[in-house]
Amino acid sequence: MKITYLPTVHPQQKSDRASGSDSRMRNITRQAAHEGIWNLSLAKEVKDLFDEKASEWSATRNIPSRGVPVQDALERGQVKGKRVVDLGAGTGLATQILRNKFENVIAVDISQEMIVNSVASRTSQICADGFSLPFPNNSIDVFLAMNMILFPNEIERCLRNEGFLIWISSRGSDTPIYLPPEEVIDLMSSNSDAEWSGISAHAIEATWLVAKRSATN
Repeated sequence: MKITYLPTVHPQQKSDRASGSDSRMRNITRQAAHEGIWNLSLAKEVKDLFDEKASEWSATRNIPSRGVPVQDALERGQVKGKRVVDLGAGTGLATQILRNKFENVIAVDISQEMIVNSVASRTSQICADGFSLPFPNNSIDVFLAMNMILFPNEIERCLRNEGFLIWISSRGSDTPIYLPPEEVIDLMSSNSDAEWSGISAHAIEATWLVAKRSATN
């Protein structure tokens, strides 16, 4: 089995907010991951959306429950490494957790306004598009992608052998930017010469997946 599902230790809840299943961001997410559809116009659309939300992002989302799936994934997902990238970091809410766990943490977001409003100002921060990351090949141990569009080829390029992708959807299948764990594993496997496997669980409203890239011979 490619994914091992762990029992829930943080009682599962259903989000009381409207589902994002029919949102524009859901369509963009699926097209980018499955069909490789991404261009300057789409990048600007996403950037502008999050630039607009940046000033109030931490005030509305910096709550203890939002960090629970990150902590659960790190504690039970068997994640190892030193150089970690928080991809789609927003205002750094998850970056703060990573900074307490790893030696070298870099926050990346397409929105300059998110970075300006970051609560993790002591962390290295880069404004960049996830479609084309400013990292050498085989240079990153762990990517954290929380509510982030998946670009499988770029993750594969940057990860070291036996690297990890932590994929978190803060509202489970109701998250606007969402791919189920099974699809993430399949997408990473189809864009790699290596084998991918994962560990997954629910945590409150969220789902998380720790996907591991096996070393190639």
